Amino acid sequence: MTQRTALVTGTAQGIGRAIAEALAADGHRVIGVDVRDQDTGSMSRTIRADLAEPAAIEAIAGEVEDADILVNNAAILVEKPIEDMTIVEFDRTIAVNLRAPFLLSRAIGAGMKERGWGRIVNISSVGARTGAVSQAAVYAATKAGLIALTKNFARNYGPFGVTVNAVAPGAIETPMALAQAEVTPGLRESLTPQIPLRRFAQPAELAAVVAFLASDAASFVTGATVDVNGGWFMY
Repeated sequence: MTQRTALVTGTAQGIGRAIAEALAADGHRVIGVDVRDQDTGSMSRTIRADLAEPAAIEAIAGEVEDADILVNNAAILVEKPIEDMTIVEFDRTIAVNLRAPFLLSRAIGAGMKERGWGRIVNISSVGARTGAVSQAAVYAATKAGLIALTKNFARNYGPFGVTVNAVAPGAIETPMALAQAEVTPGLRESLTPQIPLRRFAQPAELAAVVAFLASDAASFVTGATVDVNGGWFMY
C-alpha cells in the first residue's frame, strides 16, 4: 500500500484513536488532532487545537497542507434536555461538529484536488438517522448536517479524484457512550435488545470501515454513508 499522510481529528481516545491506529497499521503517516493532551502512540505527531476556533483550523491546514486523507471525527456531545440547552453550548456544538469539518475539508481538500487524489471521511452518527434517542437534539442535528456536507463535497470534489464519504456509528464502546449512560440511566440496557447483533461494537470495528474508505480499494465509493450499528437502524 502506498504510504500517505492522514490527518485525523479527535484522536486522544475512543473512535479517533482507533482510526489513527488503523491507518498507521496500513502504513500511513498519521497526524492526530485533539483539544486534549495525548500520547503519540502509533501516530507520527500530534497537534493540540480547539476546533471551535477558525484560526486554529487555519493553522492546522497550513501545517498539514499535504494531507492525502482527512478524517473528521472530533465532536462534542452535550447531553441536556432541550429546555436546558444554552446558546453557548448550542453554538460550540455546531462549531466543532459541523463548521470544523467544513473548514478542514475545504482547506485540506484544496491540496487533494491539485494532486488529483484524496480521501475525506466524516464521522456522523446513528443519531443523524434517528434524531437521537437520548437528550442530544443538537448533536444529532450536526451529525445529520454532516451527511449533507458529505454529499455536496462528493459532488464537487469527485471530478478531481477526491472521494468523500461518511460513516454513521451507533452503539460503540466509547467514553461518549459511557457519558450518555450516566445522563440517561438504563439507556444501554434498553438499546442492546434493539440491536440484532445484541452487543455494542469496539472502536476498532468502526476504524476498519474508515480504513477501507481511505484506501485505494474504495476508489469508486463516494457520497455514501456507511451505517456501522449492528443493524440497530436500517435505512
